[in-house]
Amino acid sequence: MNNIDSIRKKKALSYGDIAKESGLTPTYIHLLAKGKRNNPSLDVMQKISQALGEKVEKVFKIN
Repeated sequence: MNNIDSIRKKKALSYGDIAKESGLTPTYIHLLAKGKRNNPSLDVMQKISQALGEKVEKVFKIN
Protein backbone atom coordinates (compact mmCIF):
# COMPACT_ATOMS: atom_id res chain seq x y z
CA MET A 1 0.00 0.00 0.00
CA ASN A 2 1.13 3.55 -0.66
CA ASN A 3 0.09 7.19 -0.53
CA ILE A 4 1.04 8.11 -4.10
CA ASP A 5 -2.46 9.24 -5.11
CA SER A 6 -3.23 11.28 -2.00
CA ILE A 7 0.09 13.14 -2.18
CA ARG A 8 -0.18 13.52 -5.96
CA LYS A 9 -3.64 15.06 -5.67
CA LYS A 10 -2.63 17.43 -2.84
CA LYS A 11 0.25 18.71 -4.97
CA ALA A 12 -1.87 18.84 -8.16
CA LEU A 13 0.49 16.55 -10.06
CA SER A 14 -0.35 14.11 -12.84
CA TYR A 15 1.15 10.67 -13.29
CA GLY A 16 2.97 12.19 -16.26
CA ASP A 17 4.52 14.86 -14.03
CA ILE A 18 5.81 12.22 -11.63
CA ALA A 19 7.04 10.11 -14.55
CA LYS A 20 9.06 13.00 -16.00
CA GLU A 21 10.77 13.62 -12.66
CA SER A 22 11.35 9.97 -11.80
CA GLY A 23 12.26 8.50 -15.20
CA LEU A 24 9.51 5.88 -14.86
CA THR A 25 6.45 5.43 -17.05
CA PRO A 26 3.11 7.03 -16.15
CA THR A 27 1.44 3.63 -16.56
CA TYR A 28 3.75 1.95 -14.03
CA ILE A 29 3.21 4.77 -11.51
CA HIS A 30 -0.56 4.53 -12.01
CA LEU A 31 -0.52 0.76 -11.46
CA LEU A 32 1.52 1.19 -8.28
CA ALA A 33 -0.78 3.94 -7.00
CA LYS A 34 -3.86 1.80 -7.59
CA GLY A 35 -2.34 -1.30 -5.96
CA LYS A 36 -2.27 -3.30 -9.19
CA ARG A 37 1.52 -3.63 -8.99
CA ASN A 38 3.25 -4.55 -5.76
CA ASN A 39 6.73 -4.65 -4.24
CA PRO A 40 8.53 -1.85 -6.06
CA SER A 41 12.29 -1.83 -5.64
CA LEU A 42 13.92 0.62 -3.23
CA ASP A 43 15.27 2.51 -6.24
CA VAL A 44 11.75 2.94 -7.66
CA MET A 45 10.37 4.02 -4.28
CA GLN A 46 13.15 6.60 -3.95
CA LYS A 47 12.54 7.98 -7.45
CA ILE A 48 8.79 8.36 -6.91
CA SER A 49 9.24 9.86 -3.45
CA GLN A 50 11.78 12.36 -4.74
CA ALA A 51 9.46 13.31 -7.62
CA LEU A 52 6.70 13.93 -5.05
CA GLY A 53 9.05 15.86 -2.78
CA GLU A 54 8.44 13.54 0.16
CA LYS A 55 10.35 10.95 2.19
CA VAL A 56 10.04 7.31 1.15
CA GLU A 57 8.44 6.50 4.52
CA LYS A 58 5.63 8.99 3.88
CA VAL A 59 4.86 7.73 0.38
CA PHE A 60 5.21 3.98 0.96
CA LYS A 61 4.22 1.84 3.91
CA ILE A 62 7.38 -0.09 4.69
CA ASN A 63 7.28 -3.09 7.03
